[in-house]
Amino acid sequence: MAPTHINSFPPEILAHTVSFSDYEKDNCKGLLQLASVCSHWHDVLFASPQFWTTLKCSISTKLKNEPHTIVPQLIAHLERWFGRAGDLPWTLCLSFDVAPRKTASLNEYLVSIPRWKNLTFALDIKGGTNWTWLEGLIASAEESYATTNGRGCWPGLETLEIDAPDVRYGPDRLTLPLKYIAPNLRQFKITIKDLTAPVCTVFNDFSVASLTVFEFAGALGTETLSFYLHLLTHAPNLESMKVLDEQDDFSPVSPLSTDVPLPVVHHKLQHLALHDSPNAMNFLKSIRLPSLHSFDLARSYCPGGTAQPLFSTPVTDAVRDLVSTSRCEIRTLKLKWTPLFVEDLVSVVTSHPAVEVLELDEPACFWSLPEAFFDALQDAQNRQDVLPKLKMFSYNRGVRTYLAREGEEGFELFRRAPLEWWEASVETHAEFGDVFG
Repeated sequence: MAPTHINSFPPEILAHTVSFSDYEKDNCKGLLQLASVCSHWHDVLFASPQFWTTLKCSISTKLKNEPHTIVPQLIAHLERWFGRAGDLPWTLCLSFDVAPRKTASLNEYLVSIPRWKNLTFALDIKGGTNWTWLEGLIASAEESYATTNGRGCWPGLETLEIDAPDVRYGPDRLTLPLKYIAPNLRQFKITIKDLTAPVCTVFNDFSVASLTVFEFAGALGTETLSFYLHLLTHAPNLESMKVLDEQDDFSPVSPLSTDVPLPVVHHKLQHLALHDSPNAMNFLKSIRLPSLHSFDLARSYCPGGTAQPLFSTPVTDAVRDLVSTSRCEIRTLKLKWTPLFVEDLVSVVTSHPAVEVLELDEPACFWSLPEAFFDALQDAQNRQDVLPKLKMFSYNRGVRTYLAREGEEGFELFRRAPLEWWEASVETHAEFGDVFG
């Protein structure tokens, strides 16, 4: 006879059913609520290791330097939680609202666990100079390597993310000898405020051979394209590269490395995101990416105070050269805060017929009105179908997002007459604002 009550299911079936819920929402509060339904659910869920492999901890200003009792309490919480996960790989996110300096026992605990699969360390404080806690953790990990006959403390670590967008780093303060600590790392992401040192100094002891994802965001005091070329040369498995180094229009164009034969050919890179600058254009002309299908060009700040672009098409030329020499097809193209004149914007948009997703975030907005762009795009469309494979187009202006998606109302109008679509969209938003604003 079929079970008449869910508690009649075998424990593994009940656990499997729960896995389809949003139990991880709000840092697994849903899991704890489900475990409180009844003693049977409590026993089943607490005995199922797959539910206890991930934890996000927000470290408030209550955290003090040792010997404060909060540090051992935090460690005890981590031990209880992950103790239920058994031998499965573990994922931890520590988000700090305070910058403690002396937490040796916490460092020792983190370094002692070889089962970390994903680690994220985030710091949300304003005006920080260096992150002493993170430096102490890395130092502890290095010491572990030295005292364990050269065994990395995190051999199974696949993803490491450092999110400290308001922290400024001086020379020699940010070092990541990850080839000794996490030799099999696959994804690395770091966000800081700025670094007043060459980016290559951060990664002197960083083995990139196993990397599939590399992301760096933060202003660099010393630009070096050589590191990016080095990365492409020595990371054959890289699939996604994002480098937002915030170089501006007045930064001198850096000489390319003579140590790396040019152009650098990378056969697996599929996604590339760069900060728009003359150095980025120089970089594009020095690489060949036959598998590339997604390209983002952005600035992380409003370019209102930058030099006005020349009446030429440097972005179009660089991207077009990359596509033609690489023999790749760009299917996703995103431009954000790129200070382009209409001619260059239309050229870069219409020179990639394979584009399926096109996102424009305030492009060309500082030297012309959007109408000028859509008018020029409509002129190009009248001559030939410039975006034959397009499935989604979005245009952001201020807080407004104007969207045309295949299968939805307005898409065919955009494909046929972009200017008419824009005027109709603006009118619709205005009416919406009158009703609800």
